[in-house]
Amino acid sequence: MGLLGWLEATAYSQWILTSAVGWPLMLALHAFGLAIILGVVFSLNLRLIGFYRSMPYSALHGLMGIAWIGITINVFTGLSIFLTQASDYITSIPFLVKITFIALGIVNLVYTRKTLRREAAAWDAAGTAPSIALWLALSSLAFWIIAVVTGRLIAYIGY
Repeated sequence: MGLLGWLEATAYSQWILTSAVGWPLMLALHAFGLAIILGVVFSLNLRLIGFYRSMPYSALHGLMGIAWIGITINVFTGLSIFLTQASDYITSIPFLVKITFIALGIVNLVYTRKTLRREAAAWDAAGTAPSIALWLALSSLAFWIIAVVTGRLIAYIGY
């Protein structure tokens, strides 16, 4: 039975699959976590692109901490959902693309947060952000949109 089969057979995985509340709870929490992540990330990226000019760049750094709440929720629920069909998910192209772009989105978020911590005051003083901010924002939007779309494709394309 390998590791993936063992994960699928755990009591926790079986509870998610067979209980009246497990699967709907994991999906609902996953959607809630995603809403937090996307709400923060899209707001942040729209500001870096040039919208919401009245919001100082220095205010964005604090907002980014909220995204980590959504990421934490989604790591837990995503792993929980993965456990239920691990051997199928691990060979699913949409799943693998989704995970890749989530990782890229998180790396982008970490780098953006680090850059904002270091540069936000200078950007506020200048009244504008340099082109790196635009590239970080556009790539972040692309990463998260691709992750969401491929996540939905898992249900329709299958494994």
